[in-house]
Amino acid sequence: MTRPSHHREPDHAPQAHEGRDVWPALAKDQHVALVNERGWRLSGTVETLTSDRRCLWIQLDAGMGRQLIHHEDGFELEVSLPA
Repeated sequence: MTRPSHHREPDHAPQAHEGRDVWPALAKDQHVALVNERGWRLSGTVETLTSDRRCLWIQLDAGMGRQLIHHEDGFELEVSLPA
């Protein structure tokens, strides 16, 4: 007699990018600006992008450090030229 299993495997594994927008492919050192709906603007160069393109590290302009931005943080991407 087998015991009932309390752990069930999902019918299907969730897929990365399933119906969600992610950051586009961006080159290292590419200059970008990110703007949210309140008008807060971050600008700098791309340091790295995660392999699933959900998170973006940018090195901020004017020596302001680096910032990690998730694609669902409310920012719109503008590819820009350095000022």
